[in-house]
Amino acid sequence: RLAVLGPLADAPREMLGPWSMAGLPEDMVPLLAGLRAALPAGALAYAKGVEIEAAAPSDIPGALELARAAEIVVLCLGEAALMSGEAASRARPDLPGRQRELAEAVLDLAKPVVVLLSSGRPLMVPWLFERADAVLATWFLGSEAGHALADVLTGGSNPSARLPVSWPVEVGQIPIFHGRRPTGRPADPAVHYSARYLDLPTEPLFPFGYGLAYTRFTLGELTANPTELAPDGNLEIGLEVANGGAVTGEETLFLFIRDPVATVARPLLELKDVAKITLAPGERGRVAFRLAAAELAYPGPDLTPRLDPGTIEILVGRSAAREDLVATSIRVTA
Repeated sequence: RLAVLGPLADAPREMLGPWSMAGLPEDMVPLLAGLRAALPAGALAYAKGVEIEAAAPSDIPGALELARAAEIVVLCLGEAALMSGEAASRARPDLPGRQRELAEAVLDLAKPVVVLLSSGRPLMVPWLFERADAVLATWFLGSEAGHALADVLTGGSNPSARLPVSWPVEVGQIPIFHGRRPTGRPADPAVHYSARYLDLPTEPLFPFGYGLAYTRFTLGELTANPTELAPDGNLEIGLEVANGGAVTGEETLFLFIRDPVATVARPLLELKDVAKITLAPGERGRVAFRLAAAELAYPGPDLTPRLDPGTIEILVGRSAAREDLVATSIRVTA
């Protein structure tokens, strides 16, 4: 018995997203329709509860009544399509209208709650991620949105998507990104005069590249060959990956570099390549990257490519979070 609640559950026009000149709302499959098609024998009760924005009337008590009778609640929240795109900036990118009121009332029932969060930008809702049993960032998926999300929710598809941006905790962290430059006063909670906030962490809520799946992968030792790289040479990087879960899954791995000493200060992480590998349960595989030495160069003070002799750190992992990365280093020769 599912209670499907929220203003984005049955909103075909919003599935189009903000750049949709050629799309027709009647061609869209909303989330509710996708779930009904995937679970024909299931008991699905639906209530909008609130509108996307505050101006319209709401029926939160009616939505809560359905939630109390359900085994699982699917809560469909987020933005309207026209809140993103051209001339659609938001100074407060949180849940618009009375959606937070609906969400907190549903979460207070202590039922298992899965949130489908539709938006064109990361929303500042850390309280929602803390309290919900699962959150799926759906963005605006277009005509097959309902079927695609039903496949993920029912286990018909093992999710493999990864965040293309860093997801902040609060708007005061923006801009926040993995490629920031180093500071002379790195963040340290024990040091007052360091690059930190008094009331927020310095790291994002979710780093670039973050994303969960219905299986788990482990990473082996990272190798780089050669360890002494000439300016006209090529670098081979390899990593063993194992699927330790019970279902087949696709893992995405990001290759970053870090040039700690350069003529011009370089970012803490520079994304250089992305690779994917699909593994069955218990299967192991090897991911290989290939970089030319020229790809390690950067624009020098005269804006021509420059590659300084010295150490380059090589880092590979499933996201830009440092704890997710395995590392080795090479040396660029003169």
